[in-house]
Amino acid sequence: MPRNEKQEPATTPPPTNSHLDGDHLELTEPYDTGGAAPSVARWNLSVLTLDVVFFSLSVAFFDPSTVMPQLLERLGATGLMIGLFSSFRSLAFNLPQIFVAYATMNREKQKPFLGKINAVCRLPLLALPFIIARSEMSEANRHIALAATIGLLFFWSLGDGIGYVPWMEIVARSFSNRTRGRFFATTQSLSGTISIGIAALGVAPILYSKTLGYPANYALLVLLYALLMQVSLAGVLLIKEPPVPDSFHERAKEPHPSLKEYLQQLPTLFRTNIVFRKLCTVALLVNFGLASQPFYVLYAKRYFHLGDEWGGKFQVYLALGAVTLLPLWAFISERKGAHNSIRFAAFGCLLTPIVALTIGRVSPWLYGLVFLLMGGTLGWGFWIVLNHYLLLHIDEKQRQVFLALINLVLAPSSFYSALGGFFIHNGEFASIQGFPVLFLLTALVVGAGVYQTRYLPNPSQNESAA
Repeated sequence: MPRNEKQEPATTPPPTNSHLDGDHLELTEPYDTGGAAPSVARWNLSVLTLDVVFFSLSVAFFDPSTVMPQLLERLGATGLMIGLFSSFRSLAFNLPQIFVAYATMNREKQKPFLGKINAVCRLPLLALPFIIARSEMSEANRHIALAATIGLLFFWSLGDGIGYVPWMEIVARSFSNRTRGRFFATTQSLSGTISIGIAALGVAPILYSKTLGYPANYALLVLLYALLMQVSLAGVLLIKEPPVPDSFHERAKEPHPSLKEYLQQLPTLFRTNIVFRKLCTVALLVNFGLASQPFYVLYAKRYFHLGDEWGGKFQVYLALGAVTLLPLWAFISERKGAHNSIRFAAFGCLLTPIVALTIGRVSPWLYGLVFLLMGGTLGWGFWIVLNHYLLLHIDEKQRQVFLALINLVLAPSSFYSALGGFFIHNGEFASIQGFPVLFLLTALVVGAGVYQTRYLPNPSQNESAA
């Protein structure tokens, strides 16, 4: 998200600053620094928008908060298994990044590696809908479908995590600070707008369809998911490699540390950067919302005795949350500072379990507010404000290592969903006076994270990670 302009030093704009010809969306603005030449920035703005939007639309057909848990339960997964699967997917995304950052830190070209890993992890998804379509033919087929769904989605998450650092480096090199923030907010708002139609006119009718029935309805959703993921892959392959920053060539002349030396410096980087430590503390606490994320839809189905089609209806709320809340975080970031956008997004995360425990129990339509809040916070919003804050705080020399380091530090949050699964036994939620213990615990921990946001300073463009 764009950062508060008042915090920026009044420096002369670099010669690459320009506006999009014929467009209202500016690539750079006065007092905004960084980014590639206008021609490269314009092209990458288009293809990266293609990548992000179709990635988001793909996930809209097979949403991990609504459709995916329902399919896994249909295939025979227990609550604990669903939680563990969510945890291991998150772990697969987070853990490899610190090693990828080491391998790519002095690479002038980031795209070849990114393109290869994205192709390897996304093309196999095309086999999944056909496996799911045959899941009801026998008990063995159902077990195979469950194993294939878990295995292929885990492999996809692993590839997505391996490609994260070079993808973020390309985004950072392509756009100025202000344009990068607007790129994140605009693409997610656009995705959310289209996803409303997908959820309302696509997912819900497909899940409700008596003609298709199960498992054909889920197979169709996964087919659309896999096909749109290939369009996102095309966006990645069309990226133009942005030029390296001026400091890259000087840094490349320095001796490359061994892997052992590289890993040994990580604790020092964490200890000496007070702001980074505060950011990680906030993220670890607020991310506890992930403990409940896969289970909100399952709880609603049991509490209100709903059919699978409600997964699609709840997705409408998710998309509405992205459309309404992401621009709000961007507005707050630009007017009040990136630290305040984190505070408000974290508070939105706190309201999610509170709504599920209070007014959400009145009717499934009010319960939908849980997903509206999730769509603008845990879905994408908190990730965006967190990474935008981090990119503003660190300097270019240490950008890759800190992007990987924060995901390494946040790796324990991968197990939150698995912990959530322990509060569900034989499909029943452990409760106190009728209130799910999982949601109560989530509100308590996330509330502590909201309190910690008060210690986050507003990052300055010239702040160093040192």
